[in-house]
Amino acid sequence: MTQGSLEHITVIDFSRFRAGPWCTNLLGELGAEVIKVERPGVGDAERHSFPEQEGMGVSFIPRNRNKKSVTIDMKTDEGRQLVEDLIADADVVVENFSLGVLERLGLGYDYLQEEVNPGLIYGSIKGYGEKGPYKDRKGVDLVMQAEGGLMSVTGTEDGDVVKVGQAIGDIGAGLFTTVGILSALNHRERTGEGQKVETSLFGTIVSFMEEYLTMYGMTGDDPGPLGTRHQTGVPYELFDTADGQMVIHVPSRRWQEFATDVLDAPDLAEYDSQQQRQEHYDEIMEVLRPKLRERTTEEWRGILDELGCPNGPLNQVSDVVEHPQARDRGYVFEYEDENIGEVTMQGHPFHLSETPGSVRSGPPLLGEHTGEVLREKLGLSDDELETLVEKDAIAGDV
Repeated sequence: MTQGSLEHITVIDFSRFRAGPWCTNLLGELGAEVIKVERPGVGDAERHSFPEQEGMGVSFIPRNRNKKSVTIDMKTDEGRQLVEDLIADADVVVENFSLGVLERLGLGYDYLQEEVNPGLIYGSIKGYGEKGPYKDRKGVDLVMQAEGGLMSVTGTEDGDVVKVGQAIGDIGAGLFTTVGILSALNHRERTGEGQKVETSLFGTIVSFMEEYLTMYGMTGDDPGPLGTRHQTGVPYELFDTADGQMVIHVPSRRWQEFATDVLDAPDLAEYDSQQQRQEHYDEIMEVLRPKLRERTTEEWRGILDELGCPNGPLNQVSDVVEHPQARDRGYVFEYEDENIGEVTMQGHPFHLSETPGSVRSGPPLLGEHTGEVLREKLGLSDDELETLVEKDAIAGDV
């Protein structure tokens, strides 16, 4: 069994914050060697996100495992040349700088592809993308959730809109970039050609709007927030039980049995289509809500499982951390790191039978692998490294 399906791939990671590091974390989990290039003395800003454990921030820890950190000042001639030399033998570059930053450093895609590494896969993540009238605007997740329409359909019915609890635009952009990079690597395997993979937070959010866009095209009406209620299915939302809350979904094929045997309301069984149940929503809820409050969540789980209706409790994070399915599949696990001690982390839900993903190292200290990488990749001697330190081109452990 190999280290991972991407163990032959080297990634130069210039990304910071969430979207880019999420992408490179996935590539690293699949076996790629990920070399994170950071600014000396500063590094990724999320290294000091709050709260910290042993000086390392909560936002940095989970998405920067399986990476090596080198600290290079790309604004120096020597530092810029070091980066170019690393890219020359790499397979993938990932960056989420503001538009034009790497071009101004002489490390833009066109130059790298034409002069340095024709087979390079170059992943670029921007707020609004690299083209279009908004390309120069700054973009962050919460702005994208608002401008991309997602916030307009998230919140309580007839109440205030809210953001999705997680930075879904960042994570989604990281996922889309990963998909694009894997596709580009497959193309290169067949043709030898490198290419640019460009994604954006705005495009990610708009993509996630999916059927809402189609719905507007059909009706001409703006969809609005429905709380936990689903935009098409009934019943499919969060309900109170005798001891908590749970989500239930009754598929159309189970509705008549559910209405008759569970709700004891055979007159509701005639609403055997989603359209009818939408039209008679209030009538159904007058029966369903008080009925669900008669039993505990666990009791309803047994009843609904037997009927074949998807259901689950409203869990807190503490419940998810101890969830038996999450633990069994490695979606939550503890990692003992030599620098920061034991930390709880998220796993990733891909399971490859022959080349499974793995966590081989924790998040790196700033510049921890500078000397190691430059010796191994570029063949630099101790004296050459010391000279680069004296010129402030590199820092860290040399």
